[in-house]
Amino acid sequence: MIAKAKSCVGGTALFNYVIDDKKGYELLRNNLSGDTPKDMFQTMQILQNQNSRCKNNTISAVISPTIVDSQKMSDRDLRALAVEFLLGLQIDPTKAQFIAFVHTEKEHKHIHIIANRIDENGKALKDNYIGFEAQRVAHEIALKYGWTSIRQENENKKQRANNTNLIAKNTIKTAHREVLRQEPKDLQQYIRLMLEKDIEVKPTINKQGNIQGYRFIHLPTNTNLKASEVDRNMKLNDLFKNTASTESKNEVEKLLTKQEAIEPQMQNWKTDVSVLFSLLSAFQLSGNDEDDEQKKRKRRALKR
Repeated sequence: MIAKAKSCVGGTALFNYVIDDKKGYELLRNNLSGDTPKDMFQTMQILQNQNSRCKNNTISAVISPTIVDSQKMSDRDLRALAVEFLLGLQIDPTKAQFIAFVHTEKEHKHIHIIANRIDENGKALKDNYIGFEAQRVAHEIALKYGWTSIRQENENKKQRANNTNLIAKNTIKTAHREVLRQEPKDLQQYIRLMLEKDIEVKPTINKQGNIQGYRFIHLPTNTNLKASEVDRNMKLNDLFKNTASTESKNEVEKLLTKQEAIEPQMQNWKTDVSVLFSLLSAFQLSGNDEDDEQKKRKRRALKR
């Protein structure tokens, strides 16, 4: 379950949207007379006119249980939910003007509430952090009745992600130590050996062509981590700073393919980007000679 709430100007448009028999049915109301959305809005205005300083004089809220929970809820459950939600927002359901309307046009039932922020004495109810309060109240109600809380679900997802990251980090560090025992002669060999252990190593290269860092991808879980996130002591630059490679142009072209097929071209920890740029320039220029010739002919024709 999740809930949203805000203070707003209100108006007939809000009432017409919420109170619509084609979308659902009225669940609960208090101190609010009238049969049409316009009648109810005008009833609220009587109190709202007593406080001309308050512009956002209406509270609009939505309470959305999960699809599974909403299918189990009776109208009695929904009424109890609406009342407890109002109490959680410090709105007295026995005194305040409000209407709760259930929408059923979507796959799950959800409750819309329109409440008057101005009380019978012309005083505006506090709306400090009302959006966060609505989330907190919905979370507490869900826990109380054993319903699903979206906040709890998000916390569970975060915890599962943290656990996955921890497993990936430990696996990467173990693979790193095992590969170093094999004494790879250069970075390329290190990358190949790590890939055999389902760890993809991807150098990150800045605009100057320098290797700025490395990322490790744990392929079984698709966990993508910076080297510093895995372990701050995994300094590959220091391990292979004296290595150099002499790959051909074909090896440079492999930079555009999958990581498994590439061998990064490096010279004292700098990529030979000039070769790559020359290749790209050749690709851009090839096949365009005819177009350039046509453009020249058009320019000569215009000059005539």
